[in-house]
Amino acid sequence: MPTLVSLLDRLNRQTTRWAGYTATLLLAAMLVVMIVHVIYRYALGNSFGWTEELSRYMMVWMAFLFFPAAHKKGLNVSLDLCTDFFRGSRPWLLLQVLIEAAILATLIWCIQLGFDRIERGATTHSLSLGIPMAQVYYVLPISFALTALCSLERLLRATLSLISPKAATKLAALDQDLDHHQAGA
Repeated sequence: MPTLVSLLDRLNRQTTRWAGYTATLLLAAMLVVMIVHVIYRYALGNSFGWTEELSRYMMVWMAFLFFPAAHKKGLNVSLDLCTDFFRGSRPWLLLQVLIEAAILATLIWCIQLGFDRIERGATTHSLSLGIPMAQVYYVLPISFALTALCSLERLLRATLSLISPKAATKLAALDQDLDHHQAGA
């Protein structure tokens, strides 16, 4: 299992990195579009109808592309108030396995919902841009699939910690070395 976790870790590091780069480019493009919109509206007294819609769609894509990286690092919203006092114990590890299994099941369901949304959006077009809404919805299954891979990695890590704490500690040390190496590069 440690080999599978390491493989998933490498895959998830690459996919979340590229999703993050893409999301950052979308943020920069959104900023440019909004600056052009403001200049045209307030300086020239004219505005484009499509800039707000395009910015909104870029923001949606950006948020969904950052979602896998946030989940991989455990940065999503969570309630740690009740679990902090028994962190690291076997009941806590079991709870982590159960929670991550539920998250993974939900993400798999969301992938299907994303494909359903794409199918429905294929016949609908956006008002200002005139693009099929399916193009906006493509990010849903992509994001949920990448997040599901991160969730699978987290589930395997939690399971490994539960059944073999020594192997999990070794794996965590390897991850820290990799993080340190990448930070220095």
